[in-house]
Amino acid sequence: MKAVYSAAALVAIVAAAGFFAAGQVNGAAAPPSVYSKIVKCSPAPCVLPSTRASEGGAEVADAPIMADPLDPASLLLGSIDFNCELGIAFFSSSDGGSSWNRTCPVEGIGSYFPSDEPMVGYDRKGVGYIAAIYMQNGYNFGLVGIQSSTDGVSWSQPVTALKEGSFPAEPWLAIDTNIGSPYLNSLYISAVTVSGRFQDVNRLYVSHSNDGGATWQQVAVAPSQVFPKFDACSNLAIGKDGTLYLTWMYCDAIGNGYCGSQETAYMVLSTSKDGGNTWLSPKLMATVTLLPGLLPNTNIGITNYPVIGVDNSNGPYAGNLYVVMYTWTGTYMRVQVVRSTDGGNTWSKPVPVAPPSDTHDQFFPWLSVSPTGLVGVSWLDRRNDPANIDYQAFAAISSDGGQTFPNVQLTTAFSNPNVNGYEDNAWMGNYTGNTWDGPNYFVAAWMDSSNGVDMQDVVGGIRLK
Repeated sequence: MKAVYSAAALVAIVAAAGFFAAGQVNGAAAPPSVYSKIVKCSPAPCVLPSTRASEGGAEVADAPIMADPLDPASLLLGSIDFNCELGIAFFSSSDGGSSWNRTCPVEGIGSYFPSDEPMVGYDRKGVGYIAAIYMQNGYNFGLVGIQSSTDGVSWSQPVTALKEGSFPAEPWLAIDTNIGSPYLNSLYISAVTVSGRFQDVNRLYVSHSNDGGATWQQVAVAPSQVFPKFDACSNLAIGKDGTLYLTWMYCDAIGNGYCGSQETAYMVLSTSKDGGNTWLSPKLMATVTLLPGLLPNTNIGITNYPVIGVDNSNGPYAGNLYVVMYTWTGTYMRVQVVRSTDGGNTWSKPVPVAPPSDTHDQFFPWLSVSPTGLVGVSWLDRRNDPANIDYQAFAAISSDGGQTFPNVQLTTAFSNPNVNGYEDNAWMGNYTGNTWDGPNYFVAAWMDSSNGVDMQDVVGGIRLK
């Protein structure tokens, strides 16, 4: 089945947001190197041509992406990249994504070397940051290291952002770029550390820096959990007053171990109003059912990050919090969003992002909020494959405070998750990414195997105006 771009959805998004521009969606193919505002798709609104950011004959996976708030042409993308010596890479673009420069970090911190979980970000001074888990030969001990750059090409020596002594899992980086915040340009990294004789103890931390990453202070957010209880998949967002919002998944698995299949998982939130020095007790946002085993028709596991965004605009939904996640319905994976209008004290019922007609698997969602309060979500979706195997990239932008999500298809090419280049094709990554490049460009990044050989990172999105 060949699908087409949804012109009606794009027009609805832009009209509701006050950005309407006459004309139809341009779904025509474009050269693969063309992207973003350097070569404009026309007329607006339109789907941006997707661009392969990574190159090489080995697998590339994971796709966190951020835009420089001071320079719309500057983007950073992180990847697990087996074309690099240590298996991790960072891509920078100074021309809005038309071209990408790859950095393969090799500098270590003592006996630790960068190897997993790429993270990217910018501060309000135009400084870019890349971070990752640094490990020794084994997986028992590790740390989170971070580097900075003013040009996206030359990077500083790495420093320890989250200390050694146990293994940090599923970290996330957030940087305060809010002009009115008392913690402007502060850096934050969350991670769950795994320790104990049998690696059965874990604890959630947030480490913060107020001096551009030179020094860090690490603070425990929640008590230690002992197996089978487990905290996992943390994510961070920052309000315009400097409030930190930390989300994660809590599991109390019975019989199946770490966040066991088809178990109930609890998506929770904690906040800090003093720059990460103290944290409030967690609040429940939503309960979800985890996937019963592997992604159907594959041997691939799927992570479930509760990705949070905050509306820092002056619009009608200012201050709203939004969190995207998946739940297993009993027959398919459904991407859904919950929202809070009171700073995280109470939460709405989940709102499905895809239409009710989409009963195929939806997975690896990400979320970000624009400077004007639009809620952008991107994910991978199998709706156009009757066999429920191949996927395409989809997105939705809500202009009514997360109540509705008009869908837009970002790619026509299909990707097979079973063709990913990893050993036994057993892994295609842990998460995708998206960001807002100013008020009018929703930029998404995801893993794509439409080349029929392996996964590579692809960047695309939606231009509103």
